[in-house]
Formats: sequence, C-alpha cells, structure tokens
Amino acid sequence: MNVSPVVVLTSIAAVACAAAGGMMYVFSTFVLRGLDRTGPVTAITAMRGINVVANSSAAFLLAFLGSAVLSAAVGVAAIVQIRQAGSVWLLVGAILGVLGAVITIAFNVPLNNHLDAVDPSTLSVADAAREWQAYVSSWIAWNHTRTVTAIVASALMLIGLRYR
Repeated sequence: MNVSPVVVLTSIAAVACAAAGGMMYVFSTFVLRGLDRTGPVTAITAMRGINVVANSSAAFLLAFLGSAVLSAAVGVAAIVQIRQAGSVWLLVGAILGVLGAVITIAFNVPLNNHLDAVDPSTLSVADAAREWQAYVSSWIAWNHTRTVTAIVASALMLIGLRYR
C-alpha cells in the first residue's frame, strides 16, 4: 500500500466514521433505552438536556461532523483519482459517510427541535407518553440508519485502501 496523502486522509476518515458509528450505536442501544425506562416526563426532560449539551459540545460536534467533512474530502479525492484502483470503494464509502450528516439534518434534528418545544410539565402523563414514544421510535430508527451508514462507510473506505 502506498502511503500518500489520500491514504492518510482516508485512514483518518475511516476511523472517524467508525467512531461516529460507535457513538450512535451506544446512544440507540443504551442511552435512549435507559431513558425510556425512567418514564416519559423524565425521559423528555433528560433528552432535552442531552440535546442542549450535544449542540454546545465542541468535542462532540468535531467528532460527529468531522467524520462527514473528512468523508467529503475523501469523496473529492476519489473523484479526482477515479481511475485509480480502489477509488470507487472510497467514493461509495465517502458518500455513506456524508449521508449520516444528511440524515441527521433532515430527520434527527427536526425530531430534537420538536422535543425541545415540548414542555413536559404541562402535559398529562398520557400526552407525555405519546410524545416520547413518537419521538423515541422515529429517532432510534433514524439513528440506527446513521449508525449503519457510518460503519459501512468506514468499512468501504478501508476496502478501497486495500486496493491502493
């Protein structure tokens, strides 16, 4: 394998995508399921707090959005070098790496914004349960999709590197 700037960039992007996928996997499989066990009012309140911290955490945003930016750079490099061995793998991996951010913006952020507008203290228990179930079922489904895209993106980029 040739150690070129594209190889280094792709290696970092693949690790970043795997890390982002891991963060999302943990969130879906442990954090939201744990919140679900606390009851709808507590879960809504806690998730609103998590969203505030996530949106203001430079470390989280760098790790999460950094994987998409690095993937986009890999995609550009793959297009420029499309005739080079492994470039198609890199390009498809890069597209999936960016797709996670697109899913976040198109689906998870609007769900978070809706939940942030909900004041759980003004809801009946039944209304809070409906709000939470509508949120958590959709959010987890899209989060699982982001998880898969990030992990597959990482794998495809590594496969592409194998042919370099």
